[in-house]
Amino acid sequence: MTFEMGEETREVQGTWDISTYNYLVNGAGMKLLVDSMKEKKIRGIKCPQCETVYVPGPTFCRKCYIDIDEVVEIGETGVVMSYAVEMADVRGNPLEEFRLTAMIKLDGADTWIIGTISGMDWQDASIGMRVKAIWVDEPAGSLADIDRFEPI
Repeated sequence: MTFEMGEETREVQGTWDISTYNYLVNGAGMKLLVDSMKEKKIRGIKCPQCETVYVPGPTFCRKCYIDIDEVVEIGETGVVMSYAVEMADVRGNPLEEFRLTAMIKLDGADTWIIGTISGMDWQDASIGMRVKAIWVDEPAGSLADIDRFEPI
């Protein structure tokens, strides 16, 4: 495979060892999300004060600093906010085909989720592009229940 840099393309060389980072994921919000994915639905939590919708939902609003618990259903379509074209795996081994990974703001949510986009050439990707979640045939209640996103 060859790669040609476009006018707005930046190539970043190097590696990122994610094992050195600590992540905090709210258990209740993640449980709400994966439980809803068993039904091929996406749910988040909405702040009654500022109306921000979080996916996955925390127990408090990160803007208002108040407890929140209003569950709302989110759409399975959304907008690409940022994306990366991956040419190698996490160990630096070249991929047989480039992979397009994006930050996606789902309709009805104010936060972004990450997903892989397929069904298109990576050179046709753009910020603002609309995508739709493609579910696995038999969801098990995990983040892997969304198999990928495809352009719409």
